[in-house]
Amino acid sequence: MIKKIPKLLLIFSMLLLSTINLVKAQSVSNEGLEFWSVFPTHLPNQPTQLANISIFITGRQASTGIVSVGSYAQKFTVVANTVTEIQIPRNVAYISNAEGGRVLPNRGIHIVVDAGQPAVVVYSHIFAGARSAATLILPIKALGQQYYSMNYTQALSPITGGLNFIAIVASEPNTKVFIKKGTTNLIAGGVTLNNVGDVFEYLFESDLTGVSVSVDSATSGCKRFAMFSGSSGTAIGNPSCTPMSYDPLYQQNYPVESWGRTYGFIPFSMKGPNSTLANERTLGNYIRVVAKDDNTTVRVNGNVVATLNSGNFYSSAAPLTQPASITADKPISVAQYALTSGCSDRSGSGSLGDPDMVILNPIEYSIKNITVYSSTRENISEQYINVLIKTASAASFRINGAAPITAFAPLTDLPGYSYLQLSLNSYRTNNFNLTADDGFNAIAYGFGNVESYAYSAGTNLATTLTATAVDPVSNLSITDACVYDDYFLQITLNVPTKRIVWTINPSNTIITSVNPVVRDTTINNQPYYVYKIPKPAIFNTAGVYAVNIVADLPPSTGGCKLGDQDFNFPFTVYSAPVTAFTMPSDVCVGSPVSFADKSTDNGKTITSWIWKFGDGTTSTLQNPVHTYTTAGRDTVSLTSVSESGCQTTTQQYIQVNNLPVASFTGTNSVFKDFAVFLKDASTIPTGNIVRWTWDFGDGKTETRTNASLFEHTYPAAGTYSVKLTVLSDKGCQSIITQTVTPAPGRKPDFKLPEVCSNDLSSQFLDLTADSVGTGITLTYLWNFGDADATAINPNTSTDKNPSHRFIKAQVYQITLTVTASDGSFATITKPFQVNGSAPKAAFNILTTNFCSNIPVVVENQASVDVGSITKIEWYFDYQNQPTVKITDEDPTPGKRYIHQYDVFNMPPTKTYTIRMVAYSGISCIDITEKTITISANPKVVFTALGSICQEEPPFQLTQAEDVSGGIGSGVYSGAGVTAAGFFDPVLAGIGSHPIKYVFTNTSGCADSLTQIITVNPTPILDAGKNILLHIGETVTLSPKVSGKILSYQWTPALGLSNPRIANPVATLTDDITYRLTVTTTDSCTATDTVAVRVLKIPVIPNTFTPNSDGVNDVWNIKNLERYEDCVMEIFNRYGVKMFHSVGYGTAWDGRFNGKDVPVGTYYYVLNLRDGTKNYGGYVTVLR
Repeated sequence: MIKKIPKLLLIFSMLLLSTINLVKAQSVSNEGLEFWSVFPTHLPNQPTQLANISIFITGRQASTGIVSVGSYAQKFTVVANTVTEIQIPRNVAYISNAEGGRVLPNRGIHIVVDAGQPAVVVYSHIFAGARSAATLILPIKALGQQYYSMNYTQALSPITGGLNFIAIVASEPNTKVFIKKGTTNLIAGGVTLNNVGDVFEYLFESDLTGVSVSVDSATSGCKRFAMFSGSSGTAIGNPSCTPMSYDPLYQQNYPVESWGRTYGFIPFSMKGPNSTLANERTLGNYIRVVAKDDNTTVRVNGNVVATLNSGNFYSSAAPLTQPASITADKPISVAQYALTSGCSDRSGSGSLGDPDMVILNPIEYSIKNITVYSSTRENISEQYINVLIKTASAASFRINGAAPITAFAPLTDLPGYSYLQLSLNSYRTNNFNLTADDGFNAIAYGFGNVESYAYSAGTNLATTLTATAVDPVSNLSITDACVYDDYFLQITLNVPTKRIVWTINPSNTIITSVNPVVRDTTINNQPYYVYKIPKPAIFNTAGVYAVNIVADLPPSTGGCKLGDQDFNFPFTVYSAPVTAFTMPSDVCVGSPVSFADKSTDNGKTITSWIWKFGDGTTSTLQNPVHTYTTAGRDTVSLTSVSESGCQTTTQQYIQVNNLPVASFTGTNSVFKDFAVFLKDASTIPTGNIVRWTWDFGDGKTETRTNASLFEHTYPAAGTYSVKLTVLSDKGCQSIITQTVTPAPGRKPDFKLPEVCSNDLSSQFLDLTADSVGTGITLTYLWNFGDADATAINPNTSTDKNPSHRFIKAQVYQITLTVTASDGSFATITKPFQVNGSAPKAAFNILTTNFCSNIPVVVENQASVDVGSITKIEWYFDYQNQPTVKITDEDPTPGKRYIHQYDVFNMPPTKTYTIRMVAYSGISCIDITEKTITISANPKVVFTALGSICQEEPPFQLTQAEDVSGGIGSGVYSGAGVTAAGFFDPVLAGIGSHPIKYVFTNTSGCADSLTQIITVNPTPILDAGKNILLHIGETVTLSPKVSGKILSYQWTPALGLSNPRIANPVATLTDDITYRLTVTTTDSCTATDTVAVRVLKIPVIPNTFTPNSDGVNDVWNIKNLERYEDCVMEIFNRYGVKMFHSVGYGTAWDGRFNGKDVPVGTYYYVLNLRDGTKNYGGYVTVLR
């Protein structure tokens, strides 16, 4: 336990805020060695679901300690960056409703770290059935002497038993506090907590926000205590929400020294990773702002929302849904509230979560490194952290050593700051180490089904009761350092001292300062005295030290102790790793380079490595592989960082060398089969190439030490991939692969001249150079095989294209040897015929029908005495065109030549002279000529035939004729054409048919043309069966038609509804015959008729005179003849049937069984059998 000195405040060195004229106390983190917590009154969901409380302890380093309350005590051990849970027995810590309003001895939950052990971080979590709340626990070094309560309006909750609470825990004996609403004491005479760990809880059904709790300056001016506030259970939101679920509110309050003037508000996450809802809690969060001083102006996003006096508070009129800035001109405290589940979503369907409260930290008190625990207690299924940080430092933020999986976003209304809403559900741990290069604020929170919790993830806090070590650069307190760090020890007093004794254990190093140097300063208008000493030499050795400071204080008043007082704080000095690494000193551009860490940790595990490769790139791998892209001398540095945060750096130089550029050419040998000449063309910017490794692509390789030209012979022709690897004197290599296509060697060739024995010279023409191409030099050696050669006309030559005279008509063997500049050579021999000097020109004319449109065919019959004819020239109209010829350089006996003369129609004939010139050499020729007569051709014209319908009659074809004026005859042919020259469309059939006309004149010459005629189909028509209908009835005409019908026409139109449609309606009073004509789209027609007979009403006379006078001798009934199936029956007066007939083809003649019936009256029944009623009546027979 740290002893406290009356009227003495140990504070950190001053942190000056440049925007305001206020000096603030030095900050310390929420890590500590001693803590107090409390288990306040809780409203359960069910009588059987009573709340429990757990203390969660974590830290950056392993540590041990003890948790105690009342008669309960439990030792704990913490592993670095993990959490230890201590579940406190309910019966020793819980404060019931009935216990409110009185001092509860030894009810505070005490967390103490063992002496010499590292500081820890503590959280407290209350949980039960559908109930959850949690808070960050502050170390006693950050406790204060004045607090303001933060709660919520209890009246919004339609439940019974929910109360606002303020819970106080004494960290020092004989602590007296006043609880005031404004200037009114809520507890008359105040509350005195006689012993350390005593607890007092104040319960009230109304909102306690803004209630001040402070020590009695007269009796407890040097005392500090812990305070918690909230609600045992409340709902937050619109009272109309259903269901109106509730949860406790539970937060440890920050002393007024730790309040600030600028806060960043970040809504609780509105998207749940484990929820079936795409969006949650979309209505946002309420905020509350409590003022410490009168006339405090509060702004939200720069807009004034309230001016508050001390203890007054502002509540946002509606939940905030967007990040916001909350600022004031004087210190304020800000809280953020989660809504009741049924009130949290715009749809009204509810979201995961329930009421909760978290007191925010101002940006003035941020932290750079903290370990936080994210709880899943009581069905919490979604876990998050919100982080606020300067935008410039956002990229340095790390969670468990890695960048967050979600990006920061700018907080628009707080310039220079960015925020992060990070889901933790994808991380496989509940322990999170948060770090950054600069300070940040963070809260941890979670949601479940009608469950929630939220608390500060960690913070720096103001304190006036801590002696510490101070970083001279940041002016922040530190609890540990590395052996090479620079810092000093400092204590700040509110009274001067003449002697300070600094004792450092375990070495028992004592440093005594008599009349120490003091620096006066002012904090909140109070004088303070700052004393410091340089970093003791003993701290250059790693270890865990206990620093004890004893200050000789002058007498004081107000209940504070007098005389020497001592203060203790632990301090850890970590050894630094020894950084070392290995790498090659010379490397090549583009080649992977392996860097091997060889650092030693000196007792603290190395956790991170920062490599800088000197080319602007970095790596955090322990043993990275890096590839340089540019040449040069680079400086490689490695910084190794141990788990304690200590780091050292070392560096080495690396030479990055240029790569050679591999290149080569491959050229096929001229005359050697499958040989390729390879020539290196590689280059290198600096240095030298020292080795060439060839892979020829045929299974063979060769390593050479020079770049000279060389030859490689392949086993066969084809395409081969040749790979050349060149290596520089620095070990850098480059590879190139190209294809070569070795081929059989070229064969020399030459062209033989065509000569006769009379020719003075034979010129030989080399063809080898044409196949070899450019860049190759050739030399020649000719041998003419001439036994008659002389010195003047030698048998050999080295010319490229030599000449030689041969005097005999015979075959000579000509040999040519060609040698290429690559050393290869080849020889070729050809037989050479020198022809005789007496060629004979002759030819046959094979054509028999000499019409101008028929080609003339001639046949070569030329010959020579020795050898062969070498060339023939043909003139097919030598008389009229003596310069027009056709030359054949390769004539053969019997070879035929075809020539087409111009076709003509007039005059009747033309005569042509055919000349043949035959050669056996250059100067040896012979000529012959023949004359032919060609007859004129007729000229046929044939106009288009167009199309015809199939139903049309045959017609005479007259569309073609000869227009040449000659005499002859013409004939038509084709489908549908008769012998008489008629075209019958029925015979031809439907479709397109070519019709050819051939005209032949009396010379037997003919001309022809062809035209197409198209036969279009006749439509198929059946107008239907004849129709009977009763007078006054209508009938629809229903013909059957097929084809591409364009129109219908019924005639006559009498009685038709429309004579131009397929199915008109006929209404008739008399018989008629209709004719239907249908026309197709090709104008083809068909016609058919249908008769309509009208059945008229029979006209039945009632008398006739069958007396054989020729007048009325039979009983004629008009109109009855149309009723062919009618039945007529006649009876006498006695009912005897006198007459019966089916149909009335024979009228009754007044007889029965061949005899005349008596004069009288007879009765008839007429059944027309047409569906109408029967006719009945009488008829009188007179004579």
